[in-house]
Amino acid sequence: MKIFQDRNKELEVEIDLFLNCLHKGAMTCNAGIKDYMTNNQSQFEERVKIAIEQEGEADEHLKNLKFVLFKYNLVPDLSADILELMDSMDSIGDLSKETLLDLQVEKPNIEEAFKEDFVKIAKTSLKAVEALIRGVRIYFTEYKKIEDYISKVYFYEAEVDKLEHDLKIKLFANDNNLDLSEKMHQRYFSNKIAKLSDISEDIAVKLSVFRFKSGI
Repeated sequence: MKIFQDRNKELEVEIDLFLNCLHKGAMTCNAGIKDYMTNNQSQFEERVKIAIEQEGEADEHLKNLKFVLFKYNLVPDLSADILELMDSMDSIGDLSKETLLDLQVEKPNIEEAFKEDFVKIAKTSLKAVEALIRGVRIYFTEYKKIEDYISKVYFYEAEVDKLEHDLKIKLFANDNNLDLSEKMHQRYFSNKIAKLSDISEDIAVKLSVFRFKSGI
């Protein structure tokens, strides 16, 4: 069963464009983190610019879909749920941009031995975001099938937790000769990068509730 009918096509298009922007923003964030860890400074700076543009574009599509949703009073029984879901999803675009901007401004000195750990956390966080976005798309078309995608979000979020925990053990080991301030700074960025998976999990919980309500 599709939530959207033919008369809701304009809303469906705006949601699709919004989700596309969020996906691109998350991918840009992941690529930017990898560039930072491999000292590809010029490419990293370009990623920052792209992330800002993508977040702005996502905001425009969010405004448009809200306008269409309320102007035509489309899917009135689900309007509040759709609005809450889209507002929550917007956090993905915000955090993707914010993470790269923080790297650009604070320029953390990531130890060579830890760089691959940061890359793995970023890559797995992206997988959580991608699973969530697929789940959201399915919610609007065949909502009974979203549980598989929700389970994947939970799986990837748990994987990120394990990776982050392992990195923290390395960071705070007594044999790495880092100052406490250096350890704390690198831990801050590991938390920041992992937060994309945390946000994805939070939204997946909401999505699961909305799926249940749609099935009543």
